[in-house]
Amino acid sequence: MIKRYFLFFLVPLIFVTACSKKSVQLPLIEAPGLTDIQNHSSIWIFMETREGDTLAAMNKNNKILNTHWIFNIDRRLNMEQVVPFLVQMQENRNKDSMHKKEGMENYFSYADPSSEKIRLFPFTKTTYDTSFNEPDSPDGMAPLYLTRSSIHFKERNFDYDSIGSITKILDSCRDDDVMKVRLMLDGKATFQNYLRTKVELFSNGVPCDPVEYIHSVK
Repeated sequence: MIKRYFLFFLVPLIFVTACSKKSVQLPLIEAPGLTDIQNHSSIWIFMETREGDTLAAMNKNNKILNTHWIFNIDRRLNMEQVVPFLVQMQENRNKDSMHKKEGMENYFSYADPSSEKIRLFPFTKTTYDTSFNEPDSPDGMAPLYLTRSSIHFKERNFDYDSIGSITKILDSCRDDDVMKVRLMLDGKATFQNYLRTKVELFSNGVPCDPVEYIHSVK
């Protein structure tokens, strides 16, 4: 059955699927975004611990091809764990099928504590390059390196609470034709910090290159 509307209120912060009883701790980001969408189905990526190892596990049983897809991903996972699932699902979305419907989007969900709402961030056009090759940045493109603990930008390290400082630097670079940023991700960067960076850059009007480069993804 296709759900018609997404959840409006953040009660609680931890979501539990009815059938599996597993929980997902969504990213916590105080930023505006979509709060409802029609004709969607959900994909869940959980964090599991097995024999002392932290693993990611996906439940896509509720996925319906001709709907918008909402990805509910545990914020504690790192990008090395998450990206292979995203690539797999993007390939699945792009396959030719008689059930395929044009115009369907992919969204990340996150929790906005300030409004106590669940919000959505689109990433349909984002593609992930795991080839280990670090491309040269063309004119007008500024690389932004996301690591587990900080953002490296213009030979400086910023913590994830200082994204606003980065956007101010980018604003001052407009005259130098720096028009967008390119995200370069260490595989150990957490999904929380990755999505927070994307959402806050977007909220501050900073355009990002749709191709993102991931290191250390198996």
